[in-house]
Amino acid sequence: MVATQLRTVRAKEAFKGPGPQVNGLEAVREGLWVSDQRDDRTYLIDYNGKTLTSFASPARNASGTSFGVGSVWVTSNVRPSMIFRHDPQTGHCTAALHLPNAEKGGVHGVQWRPYEGGVTPPAGPEKKPELHPNAPAGKLNAGPGASGTLWVTRPGTNIVQLIDGETAELLRELPFPAARSHGLFWDEKDGTLNVVETNHSHVYKLDPKDGKVLDEWVIEGAEVHAMTRSADGRIWVGDASNNVISTVEL
Repeated sequence: MVATQLRTVRAKEAFKGPGPQVNGLEAVREGLWVSDQRDDRTYLIDYNGKTLTSFASPARNASGTSFGVGSVWVTSNVRPSMIFRHDPQTGHCTAALHLPNAEKGGVHGVQWRPYEGGVTPPAGPEKKPELHPNAPAGKLNAGPGASGTLWVTRPGTNIVQLIDGETAELLRELPFPAARSHGLFWDEKDGTLNVVETNHSHVYKLDPKDGKVLDEWVIEGAEVHAMTRSADGRIWVGDASNNVISTVEL
């Protein structure tokens, strides 16, 4: 299918990003969580662009943002590829996840989801007696399934991964048909994963079971890095080349 045959929509500028170079976006009731790839801060702004709060993250080249189980998740697009989990009230980093094959592929977008669609948590480690019962060891984490799942785009390897949000164990991999996957959102109406490719701003609607491309369309007027969808149906996109946040209506 050539580009002229694809449905095309135009991005409408809403406002500038709150930092120097917008990257990750996640729509919530209060507004948009925005991660900036230059100052590595994550901001909560309202839907008019006013900053409500912000915090610094250990993430570097912060490239993706999501919200789930009461936490803000920020991707770190340097080696090793990681995701940092934050308390939204204080900004404190509460966990750090190394992605599968963390030295390859980088990481851009992230989308939190509960366990769904037949996906089940992996088995936890076998319980064994404490070697020193009088001084028991601390737990590495709360165990598989405790924090839902995370979809992450890995542009350097042309895959989208589904991982456990507590342990980072790999649950599923989907092929991605283009070179530079970035932001993504979940379509609640049809249960699909929608992922943008930055080089040409094509959006691919994927079957989350096997990665089959169900639809493809193009956003004009923005070099789309970040992407999210708010409850009113508007798609929000962040353009890191000019630090502009825009809306798209299908």
